[in-house]
Amino acid sequence: MINYKFIYNFALVILFPFVVIYFTYISIKNNDLNFIKNRLGLVTKLNNQNNICVHCASLGEVNGATGLIKEIGKNHALFVSTNTLSGMKRIKELFPKLDVVYFPLDYKFIVSSWLKLTKVKSVIIYETEIWLNFYKVCNKYNIKLCIVNARLQKNLHKTKFVKRIYLEALEYCDLILCKSEYEKEKYNQLGIKGKDLITIGNLKYAYKPDQNIKSNNDLKNINNYFLMVSTHDPDEINFLPTIKWLMLKGTLTVIAPRHIKRSKEISNLFKSHNISSNLLSEINGTENKLIDKNNILIIDSFGDLPQFYSNAKYIYVGGGFSVRGVQNIIEPSVFGKPIIIGPNIDNFYDEVNSLKKQSGITIIEENENISDQENIKKTFTEFYNLDDDLLIEMGQTAKTHSLKYEKIVEKYSTILQERKIVN
Repeated sequence: MINYKFIYNFALVILFPFVVIYFTYISIKNNDLNFIKNRLGLVTKLNNQNNICVHCASLGEVNGATGLIKEIGKNHALFVSTNTLSGMKRIKELFPKLDVVYFPLDYKFIVSSWLKLTKVKSVIIYETEIWLNFYKVCNKYNIKLCIVNARLQKNLHKTKFVKRIYLEALEYCDLILCKSEYEKEKYNQLGIKGKDLITIGNLKYAYKPDQNIKSNNDLKNINNYFLMVSTHDPDEINFLPTIKWLMLKGTLTVIAPRHIKRSKEISNLFKSHNISSNLLSEINGTENKLIDKNNILIIDSFGDLPQFYSNAKYIYVGGGFSVRGVQNIIEPSVFGKPIIIGPNIDNFYDEVNSLKKQSGITIIEENENISDQENIKKTFTEFYNLDDDLLIEMGQTAKTHSLKYEKIVEKYSTILQERKIVN
């Protein structure tokens, strides 16, 4: 019989020197020694006596967990952990008074050191961070462990090695709160069932636009544009004919890639097709912030996307044409704008289908008879010609649907207290 746990830990031993070298390089490159120190279990200079850790893997998870962190933080001392530099930066922006540390590498001796130095009593994992040794050591030290807004990759239960490792780790998890029934069924297929697996709802419904957010009126002559958010390869190339068509119609396209480091790559892509583009960072550095509607505008800076939702005419949420799947549809829905997505809806399956039933979202369905580019342009041409009143109605339907879940954070907080995850 194959000992999957042994293979997992043996692979960690083999990789250890390479991992240390890589993380040391990242620390030096970004002038952040805490990155390597925390990852190796060394945590110093905590300002508060914390007993709860909320873990957010990266920037997206930080944004999704913001409401829950605020709610728990009202009555409990907590700190936030993350895996990435962007996550660290975002947490410090949102919660300057909280302690923030990097999550430890999944080695027992490192995890033990990290847990002892942070003195944590409960760990709340946001979404999908399942680490065998971390979960096991938490159980050894009687540290409560809960996954919130839980989700799993599609067909993960069919990957034998990962399935066995996840099953082993999840045995040490006290509570799993799923974001939808669809995600709960994935856990069932993995082999996880019982009273410790509960559907609550998607925490991302707690998103509220920042009332102090600056208006994009600083950017002159920009409104009624086509906004593409959280784009993944191949979104830009797939939409190329549609973007050219919109330019002929006098409509500007604004693109916010899921990973900002792709901005230059996207700019070069359009350049190779004789389309000019502007980077928002370059425009913000000039006095005359006039946008050329014959150019594409690329948002290449953190925190600037929300200011572009309000004046957009319609919004495409990226990822639906990639294996990764569609990105967060909830944030744009709060602004009451018509939303368009690609066919892979796995990440937001229940949320998309609920909106679809109410005609609150448009899915570009797969069409085997034509290319994705042709299919997108065909669908978008039809969408473009819809009456403005109907577009407004579609946007308001999405917004109204999101508002139904405005108490979602309170629901999570209540059950976390009832189950003694948060004391």
